[in-house]
Amino acid sequence: MELETTIYTPVKPSFPSRMRFRVKTTFALDTRFWRIAQSGVWASFCFIFALTSLSMPTGLGTTLDIFLSITVGTLGLAISAILLALLLALIGLPIPRLFIGGVLFDLIATYLLFWIPGSGIAVSIASSVIITLLGVLLGCWMAIIASQHIKTRTKWIFSITLCILASIVISLLSSEKSDINREFSISNSEVSTIPLSSPADPGLFDTTYFTYGSGYDLHREEYGLKAELKSSTVDASSYINKWPRLRSLFWGFDQKSLPLNGRVWMPAGEGPYPLVLMVHGNHLMEDYSDGGYGYLGELLASRGFIAISVDENFLNYSVWSNIPENDIKARTWLLLKHLQQIEIFSDQSNSPFYHNVNFEQIALIGHSRGGQAVAMAADAERWFRSDPDLKNDLNNFSIKAVIALAPTDTKVDGIQAKLRNISYMVLQGSRDGDLNEYFGERQYDRASFTPDAVGFKTYLHIPNANHSQFNTSWGGLDISMPKGLLLNRSEMMLASDQRQIAKVYISAFLETTLHDSQDYNPLFRDYRTGRDWLPDSIYYNRYEDGNFLALARYDEDKDRTTLLNKGTAEASNGLRWSEEASTSQNKSVLLEKRGNKSQPSSYSLSWDEGKIINQFTEADGLSLSIADQSMEVGLEQNNILPLSEITITLDTSDGVSVTLPLSQFMTLQPMIIPQFTKNKWLEKHFDDGNYNLPEKAILQTIELPFEDFERANSNFKPAHIHRFTLNFNTGPIKIILDDVGLYRN
Repeated sequence: MELETTIYTPVKPSFPSRMRFRVKTTFALDTRFWRIAQSGVWASFCFIFALTSLSMPTGLGTTLDIFLSITVGTLGLAISAILLALLLALIGLPIPRLFIGGVLFDLIATYLLFWIPGSGIAVSIASSVIITLLGVLLGCWMAIIASQHIKTRTKWIFSITLCILASIVISLLSSEKSDINREFSISNSEVSTIPLSSPADPGLFDTTYFTYGSGYDLHREEYGLKAELKSSTVDASSYINKWPRLRSLFWGFDQKSLPLNGRVWMPAGEGPYPLVLMVHGNHLMEDYSDGGYGYLGELLASRGFIAISVDENFLNYSVWSNIPENDIKARTWLLLKHLQQIEIFSDQSNSPFYHNVNFEQIALIGHSRGGQAVAMAADAERWFRSDPDLKNDLNNFSIKAVIALAPTDTKVDGIQAKLRNISYMVLQGSRDGDLNEYFGERQYDRASFTPDAVGFKTYLHIPNANHSQFNTSWGGLDISMPKGLLLNRSEMMLASDQRQIAKVYISAFLETTLHDSQDYNPLFRDYRTGRDWLPDSIYYNRYEDGNFLALARYDEDKDRTTLLNKGTAEASNGLRWSEEASTSQNKSVLLEKRGNKSQPSSYSLSWDEGKIINQFTEADGLSLSIADQSMEVGLEQNNILPLSEITITLDTSDGVSVTLPLSQFMTLQPMIIPQFTKNKWLEKHFDDGNYNLPEKAILQTIELPFEDFERANSNFKPAHIHRFTLNFNTGPIKIILDDVGLYRN
């Protein structure tokens, strides 16, 4: 008898049933090990969120900002990890889904925190992967240590491996590369220093400090109830149309009632004293900037100046409300309104300003966007001649001097400031991670003087200075966190040194321009005269005044062979030369020879003696601005060769020729190649290649006194000079030359 068998075919669960089962078992594979490992992911996430909160202040304080950031981030991590785990469960992947969900959230969130502020796609991906991987490894290590089923030997091996990997990552983040930059010694140690005490030393005046403000401020009592003087509010709606509600909520006012707030450092006793207004640039709105120039205010007041740091924080950028439109023009306008307000104070008998302000001697100091605003304020008629509240006062503001610290230089209403017969000074650093194109030199080139004008202009380039350290409250990073982790801070000078330079130059400049003292004038012509006061560093400086007679500017026409005053130019022996734009908006001449060629070459400028004989007779020497870019040629050929000795030859029409080495007057410093980020890959990809720009020429003004040539040959007569020649013995050569002319002391 045959047995009948029955085959049972399992019934496949329906799709809804399978989905319900997967949802119920979403966290089944997230064992104790993976739950502990999740804490490492959370820790790496909290680290980045805490750093980011420093760049997203709410005005409630740093501690609370960090707490709120971590709290919100943790909630986001928990919710996102659960949702992602459910999604992975529905897909059916047999993995610890909650843990993987947390990892995915960490990857995405970290990427966005780097990408949104503009780190670039490649850098954001790399940062996200590295930081998340460190969190995963940290979490796994914690889980292994906590496990009772893993041998001690395995724990040690994993711990050592983790330490090695962490050390590698930390070394990559902390390794900071020195620049490719040869620092030549300062030539001619016999250059006399100025036999005076440092202009950065406190002066003889006792000082007082007070504030003026609207009397109403939600965040700063010094401009509220504690303001000594009550100032008016001003309506900026002609320049700012939109004012976000969040900005109004934070400040308690909009563009129709902007306050005039200022911190005042004043000499004690009766004046009148010169007036100096200082204005900050664009920083985080909630991280107030106006107190960051107190070190200058105290110094200047002790030396007989009324120094005021103007509050324009409400015009700054905020993560929550962006930045007001047309902000640079509004900054400039607000600065002029402060001058009007101080005029009102000076007429009030109960005011500390009463009869104490010398309105014939005004100087403006600006940092970053403030550095552009002060130049615009000194040239205010270009923008505000039709402003009904300002037009009657524009000619009454006797602005004698303008100082810019790492300024911007953009077009406003399609135009830029052009200062005329106003003394101008720029301080700029090579390690400026915010404005790395040296914009201050553009405004320097646009400043001009009529013949025999009293004013002068000067530019100081500081290779190891950055953007932020001129302000004590801005910190040492020029870009916000977490991007700031990737900046290279190697060889950056101490903040105290950078501010010491600012004190020396700003104080000396104002003593010269507002106190009419010539004691410190040599400092601007040659920084070496102040080396006893300055930090040990190399510097580049340019100088020009109303006594300067230009012989070659290279902007007069398109013919490279013609010069001002009917002069001509020529080059010899394979030296290539062309007129082209340099770092500024003006043209200069480029002299170039590739390869290590032994054949000497030269570049000459000649004039008809009869055309400018009087000018040579009255001059004390020849001045030129020059930059050495020869290293760039050597780098292209993988062979960094020293620049050959440059000599200067002056020929006279009566047959006398004198040749002296340029180094007798000043050693020509090499080009600067700053590396802004931790490594070359970052330099290329970070911030869409913003730092991967062609290297810039940094011009140095060198004065060649005729008396040195007369000592070399007693028959040399400056009145008969008709040719000036730069001689090069070998190559490679790449020289930028500009502003050749005659100077008088």
